[in-house]
Amino acid sequence: MKKILVSMLAVAALVACSQEDVIVADKGDAIGFDTFVGNATRIDDPSLTTKNLKNFAVFGAMTNTVGESTATALIFDNTKVEGSAPAQDGGYTVWSYEGIQYWMKDAKYNFAAVAPYNAYTNASYTVATDVNGKLVGTTTFDFANDGTVDLIYAEATAVGQGGSANPNTPVNGKVQFEFRHILSKIKFSFENQYLATGSTIRVYDVVLYNAHKNGTVELGAETKWTGWETGAWEGNIDFGDTENTTNDPTATSIKQGTEWESENARFLIPGTEKIYSVMFNVDVLYGDTVVKTYEHVATLEFKPEAGVAYDIKSTISHINIDPSSSQEPIQFTVTEVNEWDEYQPKDAKIN
Repeated sequence: MKKILVSMLAVAALVACSQEDVIVADKGDAIGFDTFVGNATRIDDPSLTTKNLKNFAVFGAMTNTVGESTATALIFDNTKVEGSAPAQDGGYTVWSYEGIQYWMKDAKYNFAAVAPYNAYTNASYTVATDVNGKLVGTTTFDFANDGTVDLIYAEATAVGQGGSANPNTPVNGKVQFEFRHILSKIKFSFENQYLATGSTIRVYDVVLYNAHKNGTVELGAETKWTGWETGAWEGNIDFGDTENTTNDPTATSIKQGTEWESENARFLIPGTEKIYSVMFNVDVLYGDTVVKTYEHVATLEFKPEAGVAYDIKSTISHINIDPSSSQEPIQFTVTEVNEWDEYQPKDAKIN
């Protein structure tokens, strides 16, 4: 996870082919799918992993020789693939879809997968043959981002083999999808270096402003995001309050010298380098008593990259806890010790 330090002071469709030949597949091994996606590190991380992935969409095309020409056909078009047969440690061991397709011997295949299924709009998929005769696919769709949905993408190529006629020993293996994340992920961390004795702090209502809320992505050899030409595409993403990273369930505020992270990790549409605004509140507490609340507006300038997780780290101290000025320690000095006033007795007598 990339760490960024922030100062709070500055603050698919049928593809074109030479002829429209209809391809009829002989009955053989059914095309099946298998998946892999990297694991998240936080218990409450909304990232998709092998263990929590429930469904995905498949796009796929195949080319085959028909006489002296080559025919290309779309065989999967935003087809929903769902997990079944849950594994003991999470995830699924079997993935199935409606409308079975079969492997055709010597045919070339290209597959693309997007998860979660239908988290996007206006999806299209095209294929072409590169200079080496390999079938190359391009997937494009629009995405509206509220920060809570992780988007992952995978692609695979294959050549159909002859079938064994024995369903228990298929020659063609399952299509292996190794997904990659196509958004950026960020969270915020706050360290308490406000060292007023007996005090703690609480950070809450963490919101990122100027985030791209809509975009169009083109997926293939690269991940290309576009669609942020106007400010109307920008909005806010809520990260919630902070929670203790030391796993102390009884703690209600950040103790001195400890670090808390935002309650939620969120996702950003990658783009060019830009300036974001970060707003949050900081309470100063003595015991359970809030003695002061400070509203902060910080600036964050960086270029989020697809598939990269960022930890935006900040330190709260007496220098920056008050956005308007630094705090000075309470100090004491002695200016004088008064002399004794001497009592002058007039009628006092000791008997």
